[in-house]
Amino acid sequence: MPLRIHFTADDLARVRLAADPDALWELVLSLAQLQSARVPGALPPHHRAWAERSRRRLAAHRPHAPHRARHGAVRRPPHPELRGAVRLLAGLVPPRGSFPDFLTPADGGRFGAGLESVRALPAARLRADLAEVFTGARRADRFALHLADGDREARSALETALTVYQHELISPHARAMDAAVRRDRALRGRDLAHGGVQRLLARLPHPIRWRAPVLETAYPVDRDLFLEGRGLLLIPSFFCTVHPVSLIDPELPPVLVYPAQGEDAPTPAARPAELGGLAALMGPTRATALAALAETPCSTSELAQRLAASPGTASKHASVLRDAGLVASVRQGPAVLHTLTRLGRELLSAGIR
Repeated sequence: MPLRIHFTADDLARVRLAADPDALWELVLSLAQLQSARVPGALPPHHRAWAERSRRRLAAHRPHAPHRARHGAVRRPPHPELRGAVRLLAGLVPPRGSFPDFLTPADGGRFGAGLESVRALPAARLRADLAEVFTGARRADRFALHLADGDREARSALETALTVYQHELISPHARAMDAAVRRDRALRGRDLAHGGVQRLLARLPHPIRWRAPVLETAYPVDRDLFLEGRGLLLIPSFFCTVHPVSLIDPELPPVLVYPAQGEDAPTPAARPAELGGLAALMGPTRATALAALAETPCSTSELAQRLAASPGTASKHASVLRDAGLVASVRQGPAVLHTLTRLGRELLSAGIR
C-alpha cells in the first residue's frame, strides 16, 4: 500500500531537509526495532548489533552490582528504571503499526526541545492522538488510559521514561547517528545544488518514488497527503529501516522520515598545515573552507562558524570558490547552501599531503 504526497509549486519551494537527527523520532523508531529484534533477520546487521547491546543492558539490570568490562574496568550499571521505561513506552509504540503523533512533535529536533513539546501538549490533543491509535482490536493498556484521562502522574511517568530511555540506549550511540545523518545530508545537499528540488526528490532512497507532482512510498496503509502549500520537512533517520514514516494527523506540519543513506564517509576537514601546497596556492582560509565543505554542505553562517570568521567574510570566500567552479551554491529557504563540486573534491584530494 502506498503513501502519496501531493505537491504544488509552492510546496516544491518549501521542501526542507532536517539539519540534525530528530531525537524523538530516533527514540520511537529504535524502540520499534528493539521489539523487532526478537525476530531473526528482521533488522540489518548494524541495527541488530545495537538492539542486542540494548537487550543485554536491559537483562543486566542489577542496580546494586558493579558491571565489569572484559578487562576488569567497572562499567556504568543500567539505570534502575530502564526496564520499566522500556515496558511503559512499548505500550505506546508497537514493533509494527501506528504510534501517537505527540511522541514525535513537529518542533522536536534535539531531545530537550522535543521533551518540552511533549510536556506542553494540551490534554485534548493527547487524548485525540491516543484515540487515533487505539482503535478496533488494538486496546490501550492501563498507562495509556491514565494518559488519556489527563492523569498528572502518568504524564510525569512518560517524561521520566523518555528521559531514561534516551540517556541509557540512545545517547551512547549519538556519534553514529550524527555521522549517518551528516552523510545523508551531504548527499541530498549535492543533489539539491546540482539538480534542484526535483533531483533531490527523485534520488531519495528506495522505496520512495518521485512522479511529479506526487512523491510515493510504501506504507502500512493506503493514504494521500495533500501539502497544500505547507511544504515538506525531510528527516533522514538512523533508526528508520523498514519504510518511510509520516505523522497520522494530516493537519500537522508535514514530515517524511526516511532511512539515512549516503556515500562512504567524505574527505575529513583538514587543518591548514595539512593542506600543503593547496593552502599556499589559495590561502589558508579558503583552503580550510574547501576542506570544511567536504564534510557536509553548509549554509553561509555554518561555514562562518567552521572558519571562525564573520558571515560576510565566509560569504566572500564562498563567492570566490564558486566563481572558480569549486563550490556550488543554491538557495534553500532564507539560507544559501554551499557544496563542493567534483572539481572542488578533486582539487582538495590532490592538495592534501
